[in-house]
Amino acid sequence: MGSTEVPMRPLRLLAPFAIAAVAAWGQGNASLRARELFYTPPPDSSAVKTQTVAPATPAGPAAPAPKTIAKKTRTKRPSSSEDAAQSAPTQAVVDNPAAVVPLGIRYSVLKRDGAGTYQEVDMDTTFRSGDRIRLEAQANSTGYLYVVAQGSSGSWQVLFPSREVSNGSNVVHRGETRLVPGGNQGQFVFDEQAGTEKLFFVLSRQPEQSLEKLIYSMGGQTAPADPTVVKPAAAEPNRVLIAQATVSDDVISNIRGQVTARDLIFEKVENERVVSANDKPVGGETKIETAAYMVSRNTSPDARLVVDLKLKHQ
Repeated sequence: MGSTEVPMRPLRLLAPFAIAAVAAWGQGNASLRARELFYTPPPDSSAVKTQTVAPATPAGPAAPAPKTIAKKTRTKRPSSSEDAAQSAPTQAVVDNPAAVVPLGIRYSVLKRDGAGTYQEVDMDTTFRSGDRIRLEAQANSTGYLYVVAQGSSGSWQVLFPSREVSNGSNVVHRGETRLVPGGNQGQFVFDEQAGTEKLFFVLSRQPEQSLEKLIYSMGGQTAPADPTVVKPAAAEPNRVLIAQATVSDDVISNIRGQVTARDLIFEKVENERVVSANDKPVGGETKIETAAYMVSRNTSPDARLVVDLKLKHQ
């Protein structure tokens, strides 16, 4: 493939892109900020209800044993008939199934430096002609990610999903990172025309049908399913990602209107925290982050997040 640089105006894609028990989880995390909510682990599913089943004796069935509740049961070698009854097989039953965590997205702008490496920079940075950037997005739970950019015509061009990432699948899982553009060499390049680049992120638990119809070919096919799930060939038809798909402003406005602002929690982090799953340096390496977090208080199966990102360029 040829050059990997793309002018930013109009923006065109260049390819090679447990804190609390389950029942009290929501109340215990209600006051957390967006970043804290993003990294909060799902409810602890290890808290289970166990029922002791007493074995039958030669004289007849034993009387029902009392139910006990414990996080973990430890079995020991029986030394008497009484011990044998207490260490009888147990059947685990989930007590209060895990609730869905608030849907969250972490996103940042990566700028290429003189050494050719990409570093997170403030999104309010005024970029200059020749600057090369990438976008990075990460989800805190399984969802569908869409990234579009508005061109000079007013239409929105789809940047993600992309053919270069997971064969066009836009499914993301907790902790997975997506780069836009995809691939090792993908990047955007600002040209000499000053202005403001408008980008729109959508992260939803369910596929956004208004976008799916524009991004993927119809023909009775659906959008790519989770690529990590193995299904019979007959149940997984070929998927076709429409090249350079565009989206009207009406579609974007409609998606914005489906999200209530009061459900969203936003936090911007600037050069102050170490990035890792548990907020500690990994392998002795300290990395300071400059990113933004958006979390929805809506924990329903159809929850979604929308992010408007504007990049200034002169």
